[in-house]
Amino acid sequence: MKIRTPRIVQARSRWVFLWAILPILLAAVLLAGWREYIQFRQPEADQLHRLKLELTGQRHQVKLLEAERNRLREQVAALERTSQIDQESIRQVREALRERQSGYLEMEQELKILRGIVDTGVKSEGLYIQRFRLDKSDVPDSYRFRFTVSQALKNAGTAVGWILLTLEGEQEGEIVELTLKELTKEKDEKLKMRFRHFQDVDGLIQLPAGFSPQRVIVEINPTNNRLPKVKESFDWLVAD
Repeated sequence: MKIRTPRIVQARSRWVFLWAILPILLAAVLLAGWREYIQFRQPEADQLHRLKLELTGQRHQVKLLEAERNRLREQVAALERTSQIDQESIRQVREALRERQSGYLEMEQELKILRGIVDTGVKSEGLYIQRFRLDKSDVPDSYRFRFTVSQALKNAGTAVGWILLTLEGEQEGEIVELTLKELTKEKDEKLKMRFRHFQDVDGLIQLPAGFSPQRVIVEINPTNNRLPKVKESFDWLVAD
């Protein structure tokens, strides 16, 4: 019988064990690496989330500010409209006050004229020339004349007609009469008259060179027959 020498043979179960635990080791390594990655990425994710929340809050704040701005614009526009309305109301009130003041002054002047007629004891109807006045103007040898034509209270109708003005004086040693046409720039021969109680008359006259005025003659010619003509003369006296 032939005797064999025994050989030492390594067990195959060792390699099987290694191959068995290798996936587990790899999984453990991957799990550890993932945990580290998660721990590294978590702060960035939290920061990004906070930034998103902050951005959302800022957007909301911007919307609130825009709404407030629009509200303030509307309020300013309303105030401007109110201010314009107030200014217009004030202007209208002032205009009404001026009109009433003007009407009051006219009535006061009319009352003064009428009182003057009454105080002079006028009893017959007719036309009267009152308050004749001469004043210097800014232009050399130019003068402004003023007077009032009125009619007695007994006459309630409208006085219609023409007013003529003549200036009498001396020129080159002779007595000369100059008409209104020769004394004014407008070259009007006469002034129109139309009133019920009174009419204020005024105008500018320019004296020719070398003319020395002595008196002013005012003549009133009504166009209706019921009023007589009136003619009065006034000395050339210039008010101070």
